[in-house]
This record gives sequence, structure tokens and C-alpha cells, in this order.
Amino acid sequence: MTYFFVFLATFVLAISLTFFVRKVAFKLKILDQLNISDRKLHTRVTPLLGGLAIFFSFLIMALAMITKLTAGNLEWRHWLGVLIGASLLMIGGFLDDKYNLSPGKQIIFPVLATTAVIIAGVGIEKITNPFGGLIVFKQLAFLPPLLTFFWLMGMMYTTKLLDGIDGLVTGIGAIGGLVIFLFTITTRYYQPDIGLAGLIFASACLGFLIFNWHPAKIFLGEGGSLFVGFMLGVLSIISGGKIAIALLVIGLPVLDTAWTITRRLLSGKNPFRHSDRLHLHHRLMDLGLGQRKTVLIYYSLALVFGLSGLFLQSRGKLFALLLLFLLMIVMVIGLNYLPRRPKLLLHICCVGCGVYAGEILKKNYQVILYFFNPNIFPEAEYNLRLAEAQKISQRLNLKLITEEYNHNEWLNLVKGHEADPERGERCYLCYQHRLEESAKKAQELGCEYFTTTLTTSPHKDAKVINELGEKLANQYGVKFLTQDLKKNDGFKKSSELSKELGLYRQNYCGCEFSRRD
Repeated sequence: MTYFFVFLATFVLAISLTFFVRKVAFKLKILDQLNISDRKLHTRVTPLLGGLAIFFSFLIMALAMITKLTAGNLEWRHWLGVLIGASLLMIGGFLDDKYNLSPGKQIIFPVLATTAVIIAGVGIEKITNPFGGLIVFKQLAFLPPLLTFFWLMGMMYTTKLLDGIDGLVTGIGAIGGLVIFLFTITTRYYQPDIGLAGLIFASACLGFLIFNWHPAKIFLGEGGSLFVGFMLGVLSIISGGKIAIALLVIGLPVLDTAWTITRRLLSGKNPFRHSDRLHLHHRLMDLGLGQRKTVLIYYSLALVFGLSGLFLQSRGKLFALLLLFLLMIVMVIGLNYLPRRPKLLLHICCVGCGVYAGEILKKNYQVILYFFNPNIFPEAEYNLRLAEAQKISQRLNLKLITEEYNHNEWLNLVKGHEADPERGERCYLCYQHRLEESAKKAQELGCEYFTTTLTTSPHKDAKVINELGEKLANQYGVKFLTQDLKKNDGFKKSSELSKELGLYRQNYCGCEFSRRD
């Protein structure tokens, strides 16, 4: 019953603190903004600092239960070192989330956190020998601190690099905490103090996961992603050097991190300054699994291998780790040969056409929405259509990129054509301008294709638009997806879908001249 009430209290506390931290992050404007980065998967501005909620939930409950946490071999000084180290991570995480520190400055705080733990007397003094007995390091005084340093740094940077999909790191942290809890309350490895600490950490992660599950309402931030790895590393040490248990839970991400570092070094890139979309979770996403399914695959592997550690002897755990290593190799090789959905930049001119085209195209492409329409007048109308485009982005779970509104530049482009009729020279210049910017943006993002929703409207000449697209594709080295979206009752279907979803439907193309006519 004690475990149940501690779990419930921590869970409720984490939910409450996450709600509060989210408000603070918005107020302080510590937000993960939308940008053109290919690695950014979220479709709306999202607050950071989420790790603070997990940290304070753990801190408060640990202090409340400190007599039970120090009832075994651990003393106050051990926990003080852990909490000081975690606090340093939170300070560094706050500064990075707020000011975007360079990698050289970011690493200072994990190093200080690890040092605090080592000074407090927490270290890897022994590990189980898979072939029998123990491997003890006490005789070599320099070795325990060194092993502890590299172990904790490795765990922290694994969860840091893993934090690319909603709920992934938080869920892995919760699974790790629960596995350590189960492992340390069994008769054979009975350590109720460590089990309690693992349970508190797992519950704090689960409370935060409610807000961090896709689509995430708050992110862990730098401090949070490091804190999860830090706590898993610390818990595995203080439970008596149960390194194998932690590796079974987080083994796949550890191997992915090792492969990522190796791959970047072989290509002559700094592994901590360079980023890419070649992590396993990105590759799974590119197969069209989506964030939730990808995360559930990681959860399943962490649970299966983690729970296996409860029943396996030391040699069995070694074989399980080897199996995990082989699985990693198979996945890396296999994912290189599986077909990947090509990236496509979809220029959207209005919300109805955008949601219709987006639903169709995302089945076969990795679609990025692009709202570039400086022709729209007045600005209030532009803002209204942009707000609706953001709704589409969230509904379809597609990234939306926008550009600054500059109607005067567009007016200069069509100067002298104010009296042209609809579908005349003015419209041609407008099509060309928006399609050219789309081609440029597609090239910038590394998209294989670009296209537009302009062909949905019965008032637009699909042949002219497609010819323009093909011409610009040759110019910018990006393929244009030729299509006529009004075919097969496309315009009717887009109108019906808009009504069904309650989306705004304008009654003119966009510029003041089409409005006039």
C-alpha cells in the first residue's frame, strides 16, 4: 500500500507541476519555435522546460520519503550528490532552452552533474561476471570514478539524442524506472529503498507523459532529456551495479547512439555539432509508421528486454544483450533497403484545398505544408486563412512553414496588370511567383518533390500551372508533381470536407483585384 500511495501521489504531483511549468514556459517565452529544420516534427509552437516537472516531482517525493530511501546502504550524502547533480542539469537545461547554448557550453552541466555524484560516493564498484562471481574494482581506486563518469555521460547523451519524437524518452524512462522497481523488490535482490526511488521516478515520468504524448503539449527540453538518462544511470549504479538491466531497457537507443557517433565520425563530422535524420526512430517514421507507432515499437522492445532481465541469470542477460545488438544491426541494414516515402513540399493556397490534397498526398509522401500567399488582401484576410492553415497542419499532423507577409512586394510584381481579367497575365505572374518560392523552399529543405493546391479550383488553369511547375523544377533541380486536383470531383470533395470540418471558405481568390471583380 505504501508503494501504491507513493506512486499515486507522485503521479498527481507530476501532472500538476507539468501544467504549472507549461504556463511558466509560455510566460517566459521558452518555446520550441517552428522552423524549417527537417528534424523538427512538431506542427505548432511548443513550450520547453518539461524536465522541471519530472525533477521537482522526484525531488519533493524523495525528500518526503528520505527516511525510507536511506534505510538501506545509501546515506544522506549519496542522495545529496544525486539531487545536486540533477539540479545542475536543470540549471543548464533552463539556460539552453532559453538561450540556445553552444555544444561546448551544454556539456559543462552534465560533467558537473556526474562529478557531484562521484564526489558524493556513488560509483560503479563491482559488476556481475556473466561467467560466474563478481568483478570488483575497489582495488583500482581510479577505475570506479572513471567508469561512473563515462557510464553516466553515455546514458545522458543517449536520452538527449533520442529525444526526437513525442513521448519517446519519457516513456523509456518510465519503463526503466518500473523495471528497476520490480527487480529490486524481488526476494533475491531485495532493496526496497532503491525500488522506491525507481517507482517515484517512473511515476513522475508517467505523469508528465500525459502532456508529452503525441501531439505533445510540452517538451522535455535539454535538462529533461539529460535528467532521464542521468536517473536511469544512477539507479542502475545504486542498485548494486545492475548495468545489464539498464542496458536491456535502453539498449537499442544506446546502440543507435553509438552507431550515430561512429557514422558521423567516419563522414568527417563532429557527432555533437552535426544533426541528421538517420536515427532509427527517424527511419521508422520515414516508412510511414507515424510518431505513435514508432514510439510503441521502442516501448515494446524496452519492456520485453527489460522484463527478461528479471528472469535471466548473468549469462542469459549477456545473450539477451547480444540478441539486442544483432537486432540493431538487422534494423540498420534492413531500413536502408526498405522503400522510403519521398519528401514533398505542398504549397497551399486555401484551407479547403489544403486539407483535401494533404489527406491524399500524405499516404505516399512525407508532406510539408507551405503557406506562401503574399497576394492575399487585406491582411486580416491573410491572417484568417493562415490561422485555418495552422488548423489543417495540426489535424493532418503535417509540418507547416510560413513566410513573412509582404503584400507590397507582390503589388510591385503585378504593377501595370491591375486591370487584367481573371486568369490573365496578372494571375500568371502570381502563379509563377508562388511556385518559384515553393521550388526554392523545396530545394532548401532537400525535398524530392514540390506541388501546389492551386489546381483544385475550377477557376485556375491546371495546364498552365503544371507547365510552370515543370519549368521551375528543371531550374531548381526539384521534381514537380504534376496533377489536376479538380479531377474526379476534387473541388466538390474539398468543399464537402471543408464544411464537414467547419473550415473557412473564402468567396474570392485572394488579391484585391479578384475581390473587386
